[in-house]
Amino acid sequence: MRPIHSKITLLLAALSLSLSVPSMGEARSRKKPTTSTSKKASSSKSSKSKSSAKSSHSSSRRGRHSYNIRSRARGRYYAAQAPSEEQLEKMRQDSIRLRTGGTAPVQKVSEKGAQSNELLTTRFRRADSTLSRADIRELYFSVDGREDTAPFLSKIEAEADRLIEGKNFTEALKTVQQGLWRTPTHIGLIKRACDLSLHLKSSRFNTYMYQLVELLSMIAHTGDGSSFDKAIQVRSLDDALLFEQHWNETPREEILASREQTNKGKDYVVVEIQGSGKGKTQQHYYLIQPTLTPSATTKK
Repeated sequence: MRPIHSKITLLLAALSLSLSVPSMGEARSRKKPTTSTSKKASSSKSSKSKSSAKSSHSSSRRGRHSYNIRSRARGRYYAAQAPSEEQLEKMRQDSIRLRTGGTAPVQKVSEKGAQSNELLTTRFRRADSTLSRADIRELYFSVDGREDTAPFLSKIEAEADRLIEGKNFTEALKTVQQGLWRTPTHIGLIKRACDLSLHLKSSRFNTYMYQLVELLSMIAHTGDGSSFDKAIQVRSLDDALLFEQHWNETPREEILASREQTNKGKDYVVVEIQGSGKGKTQQHYYLIQPTLTPSATTKK
């Protein structure tokens, strides 16, 4: 009885094993056959995804580089606000104090024109969204007339770049801010301030972003740059190149050359950029507009 019982047990175990485990042929037949068409489709799909990823990476890189300045100009995506009259007066006095030193305002504006310009400057520093394009233009083309202003700003830029290269971003931002107290509409310094404040997660980023957007937007409305007669008006060669890169979003490697040229007694900058076709180039014209020196201030 025991041998028969053991044989029956083995037979049942073998039968259950054959029912539960499929053969190699059955297992293979359950896999979906791959055809050349599906391979081509998957290959095409992967190549499209790679190209789209590449293009999106390129566009996102450009977007990060320029902070989407043009879209911000259309939507005004920065935190700007209009202060009250009392706040404006306090800001104006603080502005004079900070520029001239001391614990209290030591200088008062004697002329109404100078007082108005000082107030516009203060409102610009505080990102007052009620400033008009004409106000921004007046500020941009009015600069400090002191003889040491140009060498001072050049020194500030060089020092800031040295600190940035050494990754001392906090000190670099402080250096840039010193330059902006002398010339608050200096586009090169504002762009550095944007980069540094964004990196340091400073609350001042929105203010610098406002200033950069408003200045470049104002400049964009002075001309389209297609000819000498329709030249874009800027303050310097550096501003022309900054506008080309950050408003026109022209990659630096596509800017082939820039030259200064006189036409009908006016000074221009002609920027040559790579065209859409092979071997083709385009020229964008910038008028170097003479700056206005603000009215003098006197001590009392």
